[in-house]
Amino acid sequence: MLYIAGNLKRLRKEKDLTQEEVAQMLNVSPQSVSKWERGETIPDITLLPALSNLYKVSVDTLIGMDKINSQQMRNDIFTAAHTHMRNGETAAAVQVFTEAIKTYPNDEGIMSDLAMALALGDDPESLQQAITLCERLLSDNQGDKVHHTTRAALCFIFLKAGEKDKSIEIARRLPHLRESRESVLAQIESDLSVDDINAYLKFIGFGGSDEQDIVEIDFGTGMIAVCAEHGLLNKIKALRDEYNAPTTRDGLRIIPNIRVRDKAELLPGQVRVRHLADYLLDKEFSDPVDATAEIIEALRKIAEVRSSRG
Repeated sequence: MLYIAGNLKRLRKEKDLTQEEVAQMLNVSPQSVSKWERGETIPDITLLPALSNLYKVSVDTLIGMDKINSQQMRNDIFTAAHTHMRNGETAAAVQVFTEAIKTYPNDEGIMSDLAMALALGDDPESLQQAITLCERLLSDNQGDKVHHTTRAALCFIFLKAGEKDKSIEIARRLPHLRESRESVLAQIESDLSVDDINAYLKFIGFGGSDEQDIVEIDFGTGMIAVCAEHGLLNKIKALRDEYNAPTTRDGLRIIPNIRVRDKAELLPGQVRVRHLADYLLDKEFSDPVDATAEIIEALRKIAEVRSSRG
């Protein structure tokens, strides 16, 4: 991440000096200067003041701190890692964030996303590293948004690690909506698979995509079959076909993944449509035709919101 090699070469040429002349001034070998400028080695820290004075620039300029601390540099890190995540290249994303955190050890965004990426692996050691990073974030004086996102992620990391009690304890301290105690507690109690847990971790940490952005349609026990008789599942498929042609700027589908399932805790006539970011429909229906119509309308509204964001 240091830019000292290119800077030393550029500054020497601006001063119209040879590598041999620089070496003589600093009492080092010409080979050392050459290796610095090729990036094979870096100058000893005790030589930085002399180099700074020789080229009449600050040590920060020699190292390239202006570029290192630029917002563009951070944006590039997140763009690269999130691209790996969308492509299913979790290990590559972990590597990007691991290298970045060496330069930005207290950057809460990098720590948070590294924790999420680590948690998506199956290695217990990686899960523990993710938990440690989340706990470190929560112990620091970060903003509410960072705390809420980290707590929501930590719920699923503990759940994946087999520590459901800790997961529930943290979930009870969440605020509302996507990272809410209601939403997260409901997921914890719904016997999520590892794939489901990974999907929620991706959704919390990296935003929605085809695999991560989820609409859940929960029916009171037995109502799926009743609604299916009225063509609900076919209508959902038709709606997806209708909205799959247009896409957002980053190429993601406008209609998210849709899960349809019975939920034993709901009344037989109750239907709940939940889009974790945008929409909630929680009603009782006496007529499955009405239920089907309102569900389709809810999905249309979700699609419209996503389309307008594109």
